[in-house]
Amino acid sequence: MEMLLGRVLCTAGELPWTHALFAPPDSRFDDESLPVLVWDVDDVADGATDLPSQASVLGYEYVLGIDDVQSIVANARAQRPGATTADLLLAFQHYLARDAFVVWTR
Repeated sequence: MEMLLGRVLCTAGELPWTHALFAPPDSRFDDESLPVLVWDVDDVADGATDLPSQASVLGYEYVLGIDDVQSIVANARAQRPGATTADLLLAFQHYLARDAFVVWTR
């Protein structure tokens, strides 16, 4: 499904954990209106690439598994109940840059 990044983060718990997040190359992930793709990682054309055909058509690259996105969001919401989309974007960017969950001081 084609979605906006902010929507993915806000509804992460409702998305299939077996899917992955794909985005345009060189995305900065600081804009909730960034178009992204949530797609089954096993939906790959035979012998073509390791990307799902829909991601290839859009020119998108693999970012993270939805299970990781769900963990990032759960951690952010545990620290900041009622976390805003901006908070979730920061937590997502932090994870991508450091391969670690954000830790907010209260």
